[in-house]
Amino acid sequence: MTEEIEATGSPMENQDIMTMIDFTAASEYTKATEIFNNMLMHRVDDALEQQKIGLADRTFNGASEDEDEQLEFDLSDDDDEELEISDDEELEISDDEIDAMADELADDEDEED
Repeated sequence: MTEEIEATGSPMENQDIMTMIDFTAASEYTKATEIFNNMLMHRVDDALEQQKIGLADRTFNGASEDEDEQLEFDLSDDDDEELEISDDEELEISDDEIDAMADELADDEDEED
């Protein structure tokens, strides 16, 4: 029975692991330790960088640690007509009507600027 080992991480990282194992098998523990320490330092640096990014985001953007990224849109407008459509009905809007609504929205945005 053959077991396949799934390669994870970057190819360079996998090569470093194989080299470290080779040095260990050849009893060159100093070189293996150096590779291990370098790999560990890269992982710690990456984790530290992620923590810095999170802290900066919370500090400057007011994001909370547990808050998922979600955009909020205010879709209500006092001028809009509210349509009541039952589940059985389908709303059919022609392309011309959609274009007219898009033009109207673009004109409203231009007036606001």
